[in-house]
Formats: sequence, C-alpha cells, structure tokens
Amino acid sequence: MKSLTLCMFAVIGMLGGCAHVMSEGKLALADRSIPYSKINKNPEALAGKNVLVGGVIAANRSDGDVMQLEVAQLELLDNGVPDDRSPSAGRFLTVSGELLDPLLYRPGMLVTIIGEIKGQKVQKFEGEDYRYPLISAKEIRTFRASDPAFGRETNPYQNKIGDDRHMLRQPGAVAVQPAKP
Repeated sequence: MKSLTLCMFAVIGMLGGCAHVMSEGKLALADRSIPYSKINKNPEALAGKNVLVGGVIAANRSDGDVMQLEVAQLELLDNGVPDDRSPSAGRFLTVSGELLDPLLYRPGMLVTIIGEIKGQKVQKFEGEDYRYPLISAKEIRTFRASDPAFGRETNPYQNKIGDDRHMLRQPGAVAVQPAKP
C-alpha cells in the first residue's frame, strides 16, 4: 500500500511538470498548428488568427497608450517556455493596450505570448527597414533562465561564460582542515 501511494505521488509529480505555462482558456484560443515560419513569411494572410509564440525581449517601447515589445523568436518547449538554446527565426512585435512595466518586460527576459496576428509593421532595425509580424497580446508571461518552468536542472553556481562546466562548490572561502603536526 505504501509503495502504491508513493507511485501515485510520482506520477502526479511528473504530470505537473508537463503543465503548460499559459492559462487553459487563452491556450484554447490559439491555433498551435501555425508555425512561426509561416507567420513570419506572410503575416497579412494570417491576420485575425490567434497564435502561441515566444522568444526573448529585444526592446520595449511606449507609444502613447500602447506598449510594444520587440521579440526575437525562439522555439517553445512542450510546456510553452521559450527554449533559449534554439535558433531565432526572426523578430516580431507584440502590442498591448495594458501597461507593461518596462522594468518587468525588459530586454533579455524570455516571454511567451498568446495573441492575435494583426498583420505587419515596418520599422528600422540596425538602420534598415525590417518587416515585423505584428501580434496583439491577449496573454503574456515572462521567464528568467533560472525559472523552474524550464523543466531542466539548473545549477546556481554554473559558470556564466557558457561553457557548461559546473563549479563543484559554492563560491567563497573554503573550509580547510588544519594540517596535523
């Protein structure tokens, strides 16, 4: 009986790890069969469709009552969190009529968005005209690389250079046993 209870808790724990990070109600609105490559290729043809997209915030701007996020697209993991190890397939703009605090929605933050495709917008990117797909946000969620929603183990003492080597101890002084005479 004890092993059956333990097994049930293990199964429940595994299922909880697969839960999607976005609300079920908004997730039901999104057409998850539309890949970002199709959105990027012809956003005008998909205007009016609700999609699930994500990436890393590259910039944020306020234009009167509208807050705009420029996002470098990244693939999403099964739970909806952007995969910071995937290559970007381009950039898109997300607009919201709600206040998006620039300190919370800052460059470098990972973001998942459910929103309606509104077409495209041309803006300057590195001095050149760039055609951005435009998405009106219905739900936005931000993440840090250390969030447990990533579904992978993180080491707070990991070397930040990006070489994936891990330190074997916490930074700081090392307790050393005095040598015996």
